[in-house]
Amino acid sequence: MKPHAGDRPSAQAYVDAGNWFAAQKLFACATDDFASAARLAPQSASIAYLWGLSLNSAGHEAAALGPLQRAAKLDPSDIRPHLALGAALDRLKRTSDAEVEWRAALAIDADSTTAFDSLSQDLIGEKDYASVIALLEKPVTSGERSPLQSLNLGLAYVGEARLDDAARVLREALNTAPDSLQIADELALVLMLLGRDHEAYAVFDLALQKHPDDRPTQLLYLRTLVSSHSEKAPQYARQLLAAIPGNWEVLYLNGVLAASDGDFQQARTWFEHSIALHPEYALSHTALGNTLSSLGDLRGAKEQLEKGIALGDDQPDSEYALARVLRGLGETDEAQKRLLIYRQLKNAQTGITQAAGKAESADQAMAAGNFAQAAALYRDAIASDPDEPLLHYKLSRALDQLHDDSGEQAELEQAIRLNPSLAEAQNQMGYLAARSDDSARAETFFRAAVKASPSYVVAWVNLAATLASEAKWVEAKQTVDHALAIDPDNAAARRLNEAIAASHANP
Repeated sequence: MKPHAGDRPSAQAYVDAGNWFAAQKLFACATDDFASAARLAPQSASIAYLWGLSLNSAGHEAAALGPLQRAAKLDPSDIRPHLALGAALDRLKRTSDAEVEWRAALAIDADSTTAFDSLSQDLIGEKDYASVIALLEKPVTSGERSPLQSLNLGLAYVGEARLDDAARVLREALNTAPDSLQIADELALVLMLLGRDHEAYAVFDLALQKHPDDRPTQLLYLRTLVSSHSEKAPQYARQLLAAIPGNWEVLYLNGVLAASDGDFQQARTWFEHSIALHPEYALSHTALGNTLSSLGDLRGAKEQLEKGIALGDDQPDSEYALARVLRGLGETDEAQKRLLIYRQLKNAQTGITQAAGKAESADQAMAAGNFAQAAALYRDAIASDPDEPLLHYKLSRALDQLHDDSGEQAELEQAIRLNPSLAEAQNQMGYLAARSDDSARAETFFRAAVKASPSYVVAWVNLAATLASEAKWVEAKQTVDHALAIDPDNAAARRLNEAIAASHANP
């Protein structure tokens, strides 16, 4: 029975009833009572919050937004509505709006673990690695990051190719949270990328001592051992095969090891079993094709190699293997076509590798202030990998330092053509347009920048300034308010906010 008191329940009676239903996890009933309480006490922030929270708990996220927003407005010092709003907006896939709520929560409590965890997770989902690093690089006043924050910071460093920093942060995090498999797995992968294989193995061994039956970590460890040609791989592969004989990936990896040892009959058996369990994995077909070729079954090899390539295996060596099989079958014309594809893929692969090396040297030259050398190296990298938008953007930054405005603009245009979501390039194009007094064009680029990266405060401030220059005062104020919601302490946004308020007050 509802615990209502009297014939005409008070707001508090409805709240008591709602809390009772919520404790029983009967959220649909709780929402009715909190809604009744809110009608009787419309100025109560706590009741509005409870109503929104119960709607959220009942799975009605969209309906929860109104009460929660009202609660936040009625009591700006209460962090709870912002946390609930952020969670609801994330579930509604309104990530940029959720980020505003997480930042609003941090403005109230700079140590809010929930807000830091959720905001960094949203930014990682958007691959906005620079914003994650800015958010988490310096721990908050408590001096500690949560395990999820450390993991996200490590992922962001990886995304920015700062592998040493990633290893450091993840190592520290694992020391603090030694039971975290996610952190252990990511640290091991980073160590492998750094060529520190034995350290990676030690991390896996320690993680599996604590979680001996964790299948994902076991599979990741085996994958790592096989790919690095570790002498530990065969024994561990057999161990996993005995433990999970019906796992397609364990079968595949055992097949890889058998083939590398020249035991093609055994490899064939394991590859065929793996494919029967998971026929969509391209590399299993390619491996089986190579194995059949070694066994002299050229027609079977052709079929499997073609399947592997059709399923997405785009490695040059697979095309070369198929070309050899076709030549062995007397299909000379088709073999020539495959050889041409092989050369194209190999050249592209080589170009990308060469470009990465040159770009790394160019980055070092930029950091040292050798802008002319950096520009030359970036041009060399682009010659090897002309379709990489980031290289064109980096060249534009070097040209900016050399005051080559036309060259900078040309490279930015090329970067945007290759990747319209490259927010930094869009923002810089907006800056160049604004510098040329073309505010309409600048506005277009700044809008593209904030659309590509909703947490990009610099672009929001630039957009607000451009709107102000066009005397679009209301929109300019809304835009700078949005920038301050993302980063309340941003000095440029604060100054612009004051300037817009002064200009609008004295048009």
